[in-house]
Amino acid sequence: MIEEIKTLPSRLERIILSLSDDQLELSYRPGAWTARQLINHLGDVYINAYMRTKWLLTEDNPTIKTYDENACVALPYSTYMIITSLNIISNLIRRWVFLLKNVPEIDYKRSLYHPEYNVSICLSELVAMYAWHGNHHLAHLEIICKANLNEFK
Repeated sequence: MIEEIKTLPSRLERIILSLSDDQLELSYRPGAWTARQLINHLGDVYINAYMRTKWLLTEDNPTIKTYDENACVALPYSTYMIITSLNIISNLIRRWVFLLKNVPEIDYKRSLYHPEYNVSICLSELVAMYAWHGNHHLAHLEIICKANLNEFK
């Protein structure tokens, strides 16, 4: 799962840099986030992933702060230049992967509490969830990349 996360920035970049400005405003299905919003969302995701991991490693089953992803995507920065978010994603993932590869294996059993789901999640599960999440949105971006330019406007 760590390798999936590690390779996400380069896989994202390959897709994103092939999209035109018009395609960045497309969504993968009607009513869904645009490519630009997805990329900026992933910046938020990996900021949170990194911080949640640090809390998990330094506190005893900390309760994380949840956030409204739709409200965040509606903020003005979600229309900002994608290169900024790509840089955030790339640098945070590089730092996060280094951390993940250098903690003792026992720490993968440490957990945090997610109040939205009313469950404690151990680090190994957290890593798997974020690996899946990145791949999930990568698939959305691939759909946009292959879509007819006017199909989902």
